[in-house]
Amino acid sequence: MNKIVGLLGILVLLLGGCSQMQTYTDHVLPPVFEGGQGANDWLGDLHNTHGLTNSELQDVLEDWDQAYRDNPVISNRLRLALLLAAGDEAVRDRGRARELLDGINTAPLDTGEQELVSLLQQFLTEHEEDTGKISVLSKQVRDQGRRIEELEQQQRDLTTIEQSIQQREKSAGE
Repeated sequence: MNKIVGLLGILVLLLGGCSQMQTYTDHVLPPVFEGGQGANDWLGDLHNTHGLTNSELQDVLEDWDQAYRDNPVISNRLRLALLLAAGDEAVRDRGRARELLDGINTAPLDTGEQELVSLLQQFLTEHEEDTGKISVLSKQVRDQGRRIEELEQQQRDLTTIEQSIQQREKSAGE
């Protein structure tokens, strides 16, 4: 999640420049940009989903998904892809986000929009690689755990045999 926040923060700075940013006090979180277009709108829409309940998030997901199905333009596609890739866990579906992003022709997009698509694709690629590494490490840990259990059982068996031999020797010596 920290990677997402960092990437989105850098993107906001790159896309908007300092002139559109305002200073906010009293810990009030503003929308990313007011009256933005393209990437600014999509990031602002995503920002506005933070803090919603799981039920509200599901409603947003259904609304944005329906908007995309009814009108599969780039704006609806990217807004939905952002929610699926970087939204709260309740609505996250990175596989579907990847499918939406991979189907985008970036040629007609402006530079900021192309950069957003590129950053999201990079994020998803890194997440997939990290997930793969975690799976490999988890399997290794499970395999080592089974091997430890086998060795512990062998040790118990050898201890039982040793105790049995000692008992026999003790009985024979009496």
